[in-house]
Amino acid sequence: MLASLLQRDEALRKKVPMEKPMIMNRCIVCGLAAATLLPVTTRAADMAGDYPNKSIRLIVPAPAGSGPDANARVLTAGLGRVLGQQILVDNRPGASGIIGTQLAAKATPDGYTLLLGMASVFGSLPNLYDKLPFDLDRDFMPISMIEMIPCALVVNASVSAKTVAELIALARAKPGQLTFGSMGNGSFHHLSAELFKSLTGTDMRHIPYGAGGPYADLMAGQLPLMFDTLSPFLPNVKAGKLRALALSGKQRRPQVAEIPTFIEAGLPGFDSSAWYGPVAPAGTPRPVIARMRAAIVDTLKSAEVTDQLTNVSAGYVVGNTPEAFAEVIRTERAKWGRVIKQAGVKLVL
Repeated sequence: MLASLLQRDEALRKKVPMEKPMIMNRCIVCGLAAATLLPVTTRAADMAGDYPNKSIRLIVPAPAGSGPDANARVLTAGLGRVLGQQILVDNRPGASGIIGTQLAAKATPDGYTLLLGMASVFGSLPNLYDKLPFDLDRDFMPISMIEMIPCALVVNASVSAKTVAELIALARAKPGQLTFGSMGNGSFHHLSAELFKSLTGTDMRHIPYGAGGPYADLMAGQLPLMFDTLSPFLPNVKAGKLRALALSGKQRRPQVAEIPTFIEAGLPGFDSSAWYGPVAPAGTPRPVIARMRAAIVDTLKSAEVTDQLTNVSAGYVVGNTPEAFAEVIRTERAKWGRVIKQAGVKLVL
């Protein structure tokens, strides 16, 4: 038995030198892994600490002079002052916002190229097209929503209806005869009208105008009504040439307190708003996202900025977190998905 124990002890002693190198190798591997990770973390921290050290490009997937463009320019002017760097607006309209969005999706994720996220893109496009050249959830990181803008139902002053209830009655009395205009199939204007139709059981005919828009025909009385944000109409509404029957939202807006809400008009389910907020290409360092979000919040504290954003649109500023912004996007996409499916709207690239 003693011989047996001595043999086992000798065997154990022989194993020890062999195991030590293995342990050392494991330590080396762990050390190399840690050394590999540390520079990445350090680079991200350094980037955030130094960010921004040059001008930033904000891609706006809408034409110059449009509502999204106007919001972007107000934001970038204030944001540039907060960050100490110029924010350049790069208008890339076309294909329902796809052109500009695709360009941003391919940008270097360093915080120096951002995209103005819009309701018409992030809320609707995945429901309108079977295939897109990007994945909005995979390719972008929300930063912060800057503004939510209510949708208005506007009619030409020659239309007899002076309330939403009267317009519904008029549409039901003349099925398929009342027309509404939009910037195109699947646009914010179009889908807002489809939501209205589904809630009221009315049959109105859609006229997609395209890039020029239906505004001139609405003013001339050749088009009876339109759904849009208030900003393109406000001067003519104030002048009595157009009539705003209702605005979406829970409460009347102080800028236009005379316009009732759709809730007051008996349509609490009419939940349609335009919204905007910068998003970054996926992979942008989290500290950079946090820095930009903090700068947006600081910018929205300026009365000058908020007045410019809200006085004409009757909207309200938000400045939420990336997580809250992402939740808005998910909720909006589900809502418009239901509207689009019921209306049978489908687009092809």
